[in-house]
Amino acid sequence: MPKNKRNEKERRAELSRYAGEIGEIRGSLDEAYTHFNNTTDPDTLDACIFEISALRSRYNTALKHYRNRYY
Repeated sequence: MPKNKRNEKERRAELSRYAGEIGEIRGSLDEAYTHFNNTTDPDTLDACIFEISALRSRYNTALKHYRNRYY
């Protein structure tokens, strides 16, 4: 296989991995927001806030990696 085609195939596989990771994180974020919206316990709310913050950081990082690789 020519080098350019191999590089393009690897690039597409990498983009697919990033897209999958972004989707998984987005699903986790949706669950965390649902949990946050359905709880009243102050300690659980704090835990939800920390989890959402961490997931948003992971999401932003994954999105940045995807964009940097794609563009």
